[in-house]
Amino acid sequence: MLFSQTGQPEYSFSHILAQGERENGDFFVTAYVSIPYASLPFKIKDSLYQTSYHIILQLVDKKMNIYGDESFGELSIKDPSLAISQTASVEETLEVVLPKGRYNGNLTVSVLGATRQMKREFEMELFHRTLGSIRLKNSAGKILLKRPFDNRDTLMVSVSVYDQNIDSLLLNIDKIKTFPYPESLSDTTHEVTWKVPLEDFLTGKHEVFIQSFHKGKKTDQRTAWFNVQIPFKFDTERYEELVDKLMYITTIQERNDMKSVQPEARQAAWDSFWTSKDPTPQTEYNEELESYFAKIAYCEKNFSYGDRGYLSDRAKVYMELGPPDDVEEHPFEMNTFPYVIWTYNLNNLELVFEDKHGFGEYILVYPPGFLSSLGWD
Repeated sequence: MLFSQTGQPEYSFSHILAQGERENGDFFVTAYVSIPYASLPFKIKDSLYQTSYHIILQLVDKKMNIYGDESFGELSIKDPSLAISQTASVEETLEVVLPKGRYNGNLTVSVLGATRQMKREFEMELFHRTLGSIRLKNSAGKILLKRPFDNRDTLMVSVSVYDQNIDSLLLNIDKIKTFPYPESLSDTTHEVTWKVPLEDFLTGKHEVFIQSFHKGKKTDQRTAWFNVQIPFKFDTERYEELVDKLMYITTIQERNDMKSVQPEARQAAWDSFWTSKDPTPQTEYNEELESYFAKIAYCEKNFSYGDRGYLSDRAKVYMELGPPDDVEEHPFEMNTFPYVIWTYNLNNLELVFEDKHGFGEYILVYPPGFLSSLGWD
């Protein structure tokens, strides 16, 4: 039997693509892949939860020549809470060697024995350049696929140099913070690394540029991005935003109490709240927290176009009842507003949401008073 992952709204994986050049003139493309356990359906066998997966990295040139790499993996765990974790993950690295040219590529994750398949498509052109792809790691030399950096981290920014006829390198972050390469370049230099403390960086996405120069003229530029998430005690806005998103499982007073704690106590207050709801406190992973914010993220992603995201009527129903068994969309019927019907079979329930203003905000209109029955006026 398949181990059901109730409440996980969608399946995905994280990845980073990098490219570079070999000394013999060949090129390579490397894919770093991280798959959350929650995206892998597990079968129960002999008191173990087991799953198998297949990852394919494929690039196709204009002549339809195919280059690729693949990886098969198996996973067995004893703790069922891990099977629905968005934090625990399997990580794989695939690499393809190929000639220069323009390619259409795809990265596919398939689950063996199931119909589930996750796919990302991309385009890439490989040719001789001064610089390879930027690699971003923490101070332990690890590429972070599962979590953002925080301001306790030191960012290690590395780049391979393939053309030694350059005078200098310049690292620029957000076009504000500039870091010249502090050492002289030589004929033996193939990789350059900067150490960037993140203590002064704010929460959000940051853009990285590395530029190479010869006699003052720029010869190449590479770009990458990384995310920073500041701990609660340093970021009041982020902490209060997350507390506000607990509206489906807290009272107004509870949220006000959490917001009123001193900055140095915010993390402890947050951890205490979620520990009290953790069904398996003996494990490292709090599946209740992960499941809750996975649903919040789903509402933000799917109910925000003209609507109110996790505050919308659809979100209020989704957070209480989970995903509907059936969705009917009616966007263009004559003499009616656009409307959507959600059906919950086990509840013998049919809900109608109507876009009365034409901007994408779907209001629950049937059955009347249903939101009040859920505690929403």
